[in-house]
Amino acid sequence: MNFVLSTLALLAGPLVYGIGRHNDSVRRFLDAVVILSIGWIVGVHIIPEAIGAGGTPTFFFLALGIAFPFVLHFVFHVATRTEQLALLSLAGIALVLHAVIDGIALLPANNGHVATAVILHRLPVGMAIWWTFRPAVGRGAAATAFALIIVGTGAAYYLGAPVLEIATSRHMAWFQAFVSGSLIDLVVREVIRKVR
Repeated sequence: MNFVLSTLALLAGPLVYGIGRHNDSVRRFLDAVVILSIGWIVGVHIIPEAIGAGGTPTFFFLALGIAFPFVLHFVFHVATRTEQLALLSLAGIALVLHAVIDGIALLPANNGHVATAVILHRLPVGMAIWWTFRPAVGRGAAATAFALIIVGTGAAYYLGAPVLEIATSRHMAWFQAFVSGSLIDLVVREVIRKVR
């Protein structure tokens, strides 16, 4: 049941965001919610979990992730579209990895409050994916991101313990830190773009 509720909350994100798009005040509020949600997920969930599992070296990979978009842009002179696609691909991978962790948190054996928190935070996650992916790479890519997140959550929920061993490995934690650093750049850019 937890898996079904989390999926429904995730899929409600685009609907809620779409309803609010037609009113400027509501749209600005929803944009702020999405930006804060991404920042919250990265800063409160992904990075601390990665540090807990990966130890001190995680900070190095986080710094590499923060530097990655700048390296793409300034060193390799990657076109803006290519750079954005690379960042969104990393964001998608990070969201799938986070979905695996969410799937484990939804297991009936875990604390019910944790499962409730995961279900509730799926709504702003759905809004954030739609808000970020759809304008940048289209509806198809956004739908693919939703499908991958649902599959990742479902795999963790139904396979349980074996997935938990993979999700908590040091290498996975370092990778999550790298991707989180890249997401920080994505959030900052979107904030700047909305302020202009």
